[in-house]
Amino acid sequence: MGPILVVEDDSDTRHALGELLTVLFPGSRVLMAESGEAALELIRRTRPRVVILDLHLGGIQGFDFASRVAAMSAGRPPAIVALTGDASPDTVGRAEAAGFAAFLRKPADADTLETVLRPILED
Repeated sequence: MGPILVVEDDSDTRHALGELLTVLFPGSRVLMAESGEAALELIRRTRPRVVILDLHLGGIQGFDFASRVAAMSAGRPPAIVALTGDASPDTVGRAEAAGFAAFLRKPADADTLETVLRPILED
């Protein structure tokens, strides 16, 4: 299993999600970033298998972030899973069109995270 990168600007949410992922996937290193800019640097250095991305960040927004990741990735890009409170049909449609691996509504529970992430991490 490869590293998991959590990109979330809310500190409490980021740390709670990081702890949950550490329990669910003890074989994966869990990395965290509070901004898209910091996450892009982590992706360059660590090549995570999956990125869990809050779509509404300060600075680089989620859809712009996803296109930058696709442009910078040589070889297999990380799977990007959207995590947001905005589950409007427009946002879900944009996420599907942008090639996100999955779309999760906040707060994501352990069962949903495991169901979505395990196949990506074991691929």
